[in-house]
Amino acid sequence: MHFEPGHTVGIDLGTTFSAIAILDDEGKPRVIPNEDGDIETASVILLADSGHVIVGPNRMRAAMEDPQNVIERIKRYMGMPDYRRTFDGREISPEFISALILKKLRQDAEKQIGKIGNAVVTVPYYFNDARRKATQDAGRIAGLNVIDIMNEPTAATLTYAYREGVLGNPEARVDQPKKVLVYDLGGGTFDVTVVEYTPTQFRVLATDGDVQLGGVDGNDRLLDYVADAFKQRHGIDPRESPQMIQILRNDCDLAKIELSEKTETVIHCRYEGRAIDV
Repeated sequence: MHFEPGHTVGIDLGTTFSAIAILDDEGKPRVIPNEDGDIETASVILLADSGHVIVGPNRMRAAMEDPQNVIERIKRYMGMPDYRRTFDGREISPEFISALILKKLRQDAEKQIGKIGNAVVTVPYYFNDARRKATQDAGRIAGLNVIDIMNEPTAATLTYAYREGVLGNPEARVDQPKKVLVYDLGGGTFDVTVVEYTPTQFRVLATDGDVQLGGVDGNDRLLDYVADAFKQRHGIDPRESPQMIQILRNDCDLAKIELSEKTETVIHCRYEGRAIDV
């Protein structure tokens, strides 16, 4: 395994949000915030008419942009050669778009810790070889030496075992291997993995998942629910406007987050001079 000069980091390249972390001087993982002070960066790209690219804009900025200029959920298209998108007269690939997100993470982190040379990037367990290769290529384009592509449930289990004081500790009192179920419902992918581990060994027993199921699909269902109610009352469909879809998707996401702490919330939809509260 070849290491480039600089720090080695771990990167969660997610469908909706991404994050970067490093081990501190005591060997403890620490998430490095971006330039706005947030520990997560939106996996969203704005392609401005001026030819400039904005990576990780806040949700309101993205919601108000022309939908044709917004790229999101790119993780779902990794390793798919038939994906087509052009910008500034050039065709761009999912690897290139993901590389923009990785580069943003790297540059923001380097302002705080110095040069980053190497990275471990996580992917869903069931990512095939093409998707894994595409992820590695994205890291290379972003100027990173990707030393490993790690399965997300593996990373989660290692973190759990570390916090339990078991990982890498041969003196830990473990009478028999422990089994854990890793349930990972992310922004755009979903997988469930059963893992067995001891202080020095690690084995995946079973896994299953869906690369096209995640939190964004819940948002889309909420959007359809609100749009159907609006259409039933007013006879017009707000989904006919790409801009309105963008705004509604953002409002539904905020409502979903609010429902994590409340039993009910209201989504306000205004379109073509008409309005409805759902």
